[in-house]
Amino acid sequence: MKQKTISFSIILIATLIFSCCWVDEDPLPTPGRTVIVYMAADNSLNSYSYDNIKDMVKGAGGENLNNGKLLVYHDSASEPPRLINIKKGASGEIEQEIVRTYEDRNSVDVGVMRSVLADIFNDEDYRSDSYGLVLWSHGTAWLPADVKNYLRSYGQDETNYMEIYDLKEALKGYTFDFIIFDDCYMANIEVAYTLRDNTGYILASPTEVLADGLPYHYVIKYMFEKGNTSRSLKKIASAFYSYYNEQLGGSNLPKSASTALVETAGLDALAAVCREILMGKEEDILNLTVENIQLLEYLRATKYHALYDFADFIKQLATPDQYARFEAALENVVVYKETTDVAFFGYGGSGSDYGSGLIVPIDKERFCGISVYVPQRNLESLNEWYKRLDWYKSVYE
Repeated sequence: MKQKTISFSIILIATLIFSCCWVDEDPLPTPGRTVIVYMAADNSLNSYSYDNIKDMVKGAGGENLNNGKLLVYHDSASEPPRLINIKKGASGEIEQEIVRTYEDRNSVDVGVMRSVLADIFNDEDYRSDSYGLVLWSHGTAWLPADVKNYLRSYGQDETNYMEIYDLKEALKGYTFDFIIFDDCYMANIEVAYTLRDNTGYILASPTEVLADGLPYHYVIKYMFEKGNTSRSLKKIASAFYSYYNEQLGGSNLPKSASTALVETAGLDALAAVCREILMGKEEDILNLTVENIQLLEYLRATKYHALYDFADFIKQLATPDQYARFEAALENVVVYKETTDVAFFGYGGSGSDYGSGLIVPIDKERFCGISVYVPQRNLESLNEWYKRLDWYKSVYE
């Protein structure tokens, strides 16, 4: 009797050990990243938004989603807003699953953006330990919509625009591994500093982005890479630059692209260095000859310019020792940068080979990757509005 009890115990223990080994050999797949593409396309970019979604579908093929979720909120000029899940279907083909359809709405409204984010973050199907955000629309850095009706900060929905502080409020409480701006002018120190608590990295362009936008068919796979986020984002930036730099004169696209990857962890240290250089120098700034600073912005029908190369601006005011410390701090913030030899500005007037736009040389030796606003005597309204920004309060006050 005792012998039978021992034998049964041995069998039971062996079964448990075998079960444990079986579980270890077949672990559950690691959840992938959820990437949200927020497309405010009820504007002149409407047709390009559909092209970009097609490229996203193409880019999501194979194993490129890496067990992650690719969600597109698409508000176009021709259809009601929709939330689309781009995923691999039962047949293995990539498909667009419409998971929500919304009534017509202003998608650059704070409450609307927050409601879309809530729909995603509160859905168990899209829960993840890692999130990325792509913001797709028109953009003009932080410049406010009420100065001129063609300025739009981030986003345009018909005649509605989202100021940078609206965007900050819309993202309040959410943290992303990265934010990518597929918009013009958003690689800007004031924008990065405003959003520094919402993300570890910001990838954007300091100049205009051609309407075709990011080459999603090439870069989707990098959005879902696991491991080193900085390395993956550098691949996206490099692919964006190379895609446009390889355009030739016979193409319908000019050879124009600039990009920068900002690591937000170093922004407070950079602000501290800039505070030492800029605080109390408002008059010196107003007396600068802005024509001597690398210009990164041309806006339609404007007699002034507002956005200049950040490092080239600081160099006008810093001592050699201050500028050396600034450069060291900047290297910890702008961890990747690239630009073509020229920038194409669609709002720059006439006289170029590309329709009504303007082609402007970019001096790579004076290009740091991000822009800054330079206050000027004839820009009283912008100067006053600028005082509302986190960057101004941290550096000038």
